[in-house]
Amino acid sequence: MDDLIPLKSPSATDRDRVWLRHALNLWVILAAVVSVKAVVQPDDKTVFPCFADSARNWWADQTMYDSPGRTTGFRYGPPFAVLASPFAVFPNWFGGICWNAAGLCLLVMSIRTLARHVLPGDWPPRREALLLALSLVGSVRGIWSAQSNSFVFAFAAFGLADIARRRYWRASIWLAACVTIKLWPLALVMLLMACRPGQLIGRFSVAICGFFALPFATRPVDIVLRHYSEWLTLLTGPYRTLRQGGYRDFHTILEQFFQSIDDRIYLGLQLATAAGTLAWCLWRSRHEDTPALLTSVFSMWLCWQLLLGPGTERLTFQLAAPMLSWAVVCSIHEQRLIVLSISAWMTTCVLGIGAIERSLLPHVAWSPAFIVMGMMPFVVWQILRAVSSPAIATARDVSPMDHRRAA
Repeated sequence: MDDLIPLKSPSATDRDRVWLRHALNLWVILAAVVSVKAVVQPDDKTVFPCFADSARNWWADQTMYDSPGRTTGFRYGPPFAVLASPFAVFPNWFGGICWNAAGLCLLVMSIRTLARHVLPGDWPPRREALLLALSLVGSVRGIWSAQSNSFVFAFAAFGLADIARRRYWRASIWLAACVTIKLWPLALVMLLMACRPGQLIGRFSVAICGFFALPFATRPVDIVLRHYSEWLTLLTGPYRTLRQGGYRDFHTILEQFFQSIDDRIYLGLQLATAAGTLAWCLWRSRHEDTPALLTSVFSMWLCWQLLLGPGTERLTFQLAAPMLSWAVVCSIHEQRLIVLSISAWMTTCVLGIGAIERSLLPHVAWSPAFIVMGMMPFVVWQILRAVSSPAIATARDVSPMDHRRAA
């Protein structure tokens, strides 16, 4: 008789959740592989030893930056060394595992938080699974070398989500943490403050001062001031204008067509496009609700930073992987601009991989520009999508509880 009882077929929602579990399992597998790599090669093809050594030098009152006869490779501020200290108390192999695990967890959480609170439209489990899977492909190379970009993206995303929920103090702390790791996300903060000046300027100023005052609570004042002086010298010295082989930006494209590029012209191009990015964000603030506006600001800032911003290296493009993946998922769902979004994702996240770039270099001299060129169709995708639909998507409602918290 039991054979005659029809089995209950799984619902569409259950099948979607299976896809989401599969996508999350891919990230777990990546975490396991990176952990094994940290054990087998704790100091090879990873920047974590640089971070750990800087933290150890901080507590030993030794210089963290390059000096005559000594190269450290450390380019971050004193607050970063303090915040990296918990990972430096362990041997490099175990500290590397903890560092990678923290970065991976924060990155996955931040992508899911963006989908839940910031990215326009509905995000059922299957769509979220595709977003996570595509983001993983574009993030592998940065995660493999233990870059801090996972933390940069995660903190920025958490800040955006809190702005969408009108939790401005917490958003300011996340954004200040992001700028504490690397200075150039300050451009994103400035765009956000231009769109929400009353809510962010004062709060962010307090938060960033708190982070930069943190080192004074750990070491004597004169030693902390010496470290800050050495860092300032590094930022304003010859290293500032030294163009490393790993840099990838619009300058890389220009190098393929011109033998020399006037630095003043390039600086003017950077400033002009920065002004254009600001104008775009202010214009979008008149046509979009808060979550859609935050998506526009974040996406366009990423495009400017990776194309024309300061200090953009090949591995910095990890930051773009989730938003390029969002563009692909969004285009497939809306059935428009699919070629643009997929070409942007493929060019940056696949053709831009270092191994592919090196294999193509003997045959395609401009292969180093592939990773940069992918951001250009992403810019066009955003503009065409905004022009064809000024209100990018249905506004997300903010709950009355969030309004009360904001008050």
